[in-house]
Amino acid sequence: MTPNPIAGAIIVAVIGWFATLIAINRSSLSSVWKRRWMIPSWIPWMGLALGAPILSGMIPIQQAINVGGALTTGMLVSMVVARRPPQR
Repeated sequence: MTPNPIAGAIIVAVIGWFATLIAINRSSLSSVWKRRWMIPSWIPWMGLALGAPILSGMIPIQQAINVGGALTTGMLVSMVVARRPPQR
């Protein structure tokens, strides 16, 4: 179970990531490039969210890597599922 400050930091990171996605979506980039920037734009937010608990000693780096990897994998899976054509 992750401690409350870490869960709060992850929530802030997800909100920041959504704000970044809105900015990317409103940009003049092509739709291909917009999709390509979705996951790379998550990496800095994840680093900010998990960096502070690591530096303060609240969680070990291995647990932070596990949490970050799980969140990133979940986002990738949701993107793949969302892009699938509807089944009949």
